[in-house]
Order: sequence, then structure tokens, then C-alpha cells
Amino acid sequence: MGLNFRKSISLGKLAKLNLSKSGVGLSFGVKGARYSVNTNGSRRATFGIPGTGISYTKTFGGKKKKSTREKKKEVEKNENLVEEFNQDIEEVTKIHAVGMDKIDWKRTETVPRKLSSLQEKVVSGDIDAYYEVVETLEPFDDLLAFGSEFEIGTDNPAYIVAEFNVKQEDVIPETEISLTASGKVSEKAMSKTMYNELLQDYVCSVTLRLARDLFAILPVDKVVVHVVDDMINTATGHKDEYTLLSVVFDRDTFEGLNLEAVDPSECFINFEHNMKFSKTKGFSTVLKLTDF
Repeated sequence: MGLNFRKSISLGKLAKLNLSKSGVGLSFGVKGARYSVNTNGSRRATFGIPGTGISYTKTFGGKKKKSTREKKKEVEKNENLVEEFNQDIEEVTKIHAVGMDKIDWKRTETVPRKLSSLQEKVVSGDIDAYYEVVETLEPFDDLLAFGSEFEIGTDNPAYIVAEFNVKQEDVIPETEISLTASGKVSEKAMSKTMYNELLQDYVCSVTLRLARDLFAILPVDKVVVHVVDDMINTATGHKDEYTLLSVVFDRDTFEGLNLEAVDPSECFINFEHNMKFSKTKGFSTVLKLTDF
């Protein structure tokens, strides 16, 4: 049998202070009609006929205990929330895994019908036709959802240059969530190391995706990608554009990659590139490659 404790302290003719293991409460009223309030938020009204033993009690408010079914639903909801977060994190590091279908401009059957009028121009190296192909196919349209911006240009039909503005503040979350042993969601600030590693994977993954799509839809030998971002210039206190990565992809080496299995941050050793990165400090600014 458990030990119970309850004590009532009179606060006058109509009120009492009630102390018990379950909390502190106040009760008001006279014999036969009382109203009590407890610190857990519950309220109770009691009405009775003195001397008869007949009474009526109604309790309302207070903390409602969740049923087993409700608890299970809450845990499942939290599990789905954490799973969606992990999927979103994985998505920003696997952008390169899927791309455009390859077009062989010398074979009419591989050229989409909406681009058939451009076939001869593209084969002859017409740069304006290159731009029209990109504008029509919109290969980077899905990447715009991440908040990033892209520009392409060239003065030579043998290669094309793409510039990618990261806008990292719109892509990488500052917090991470996980599931506790009790099934609740725990949210905490993402460590600087984890943030930097995610950012590097995202930058490298998008860079590979740009090269993959441009090689697929244009007959170029090289794709040059410059990755930039707007960062605070500590000398002026204003945001300036800095280059975080510059890489020259050649078609033969690139097409030899297994993009479904490659680590986006490690495969750049196969190509000429400028990138300075550390897990603790993140990206440092570099110079754009111009001799290609």
C-alpha cells in the first residue's frame, strides 16, 4: 500500500489550501457546494444535499493522458518527420545521380522533335543554337528549388562555362533533428563540421550535375564550372561574390565516372580544379581557372 499525504490549511470560512503528493490546490465554497482548482490545471465542482449522502461531482480541464493509440500515432508522426529530414539531407548530396538523357546530334533519332530544327546548327557549332537548346530543355530547372542560380556562356563551341551561385543559407539547415528513445523529436544546432561537410557535398554534387547535363545535351569537349557565393567581406562589412570552386571537366574522363556510386567531394582529383576546403573552416576563396 502506498503512503498518501494530504493536508488542508484554512484560508477563512470559504477557502482552503490543499497540499498533497499530486500538487497544490485551492477549494472554495460551503458545505454541499464546493469548487476546487489544482496546479495541474484540473477543476472540480461538487454539489450535495447535506445529511443525505447524495452528491454530484464534475471534473473538467487538467492534463489529459494520451491513450496508447495516441502515443503510437505521435511516435509514428515523429519517425516520419525525422525520416523526411534525413531524406532531404541525402537529397542535397545526391543531385548528380540523375540527369538528362544523352543526345547524339549526329543521329536524328536521338534528337527530341522540339529541337530538330536546331540539329544542323548545333552540329556546325552554332553557339546561339547551344543557348537555345539549354533554354528549351531547362536542364537545371529542378535545381532552382534549392535557391541556387545558374549562368552559362561561351565564345568557343568546343566548351561551355557554367557559373553556379550556391546561396548556401537557403540550402543547408542550421539545425538537425533526431528521435529520442521515447519517440520524441530532438532538435539541436547542427555542428559546424557537419554543416561544412554537407555544404561541400552539395556544392560538388551540383557541380557534377551541371557537367553531366551539359555533356548530355551539347556536343562540347569540356565543361567548365565556377562555383560562387555571396559572403561578407570583413574589410568592408558588405557582401561580395567569392569563388569557392573552379573545375574543368573533360568529356572522356567524366563519362568514365560511375556517378551513381562516386563520392561527389572526392572525385575532383580526376580533373583540374581549384578548391580549398577544411571541415572546421569550410570553403576558402580560390581563383577561377581561365586557361582551358
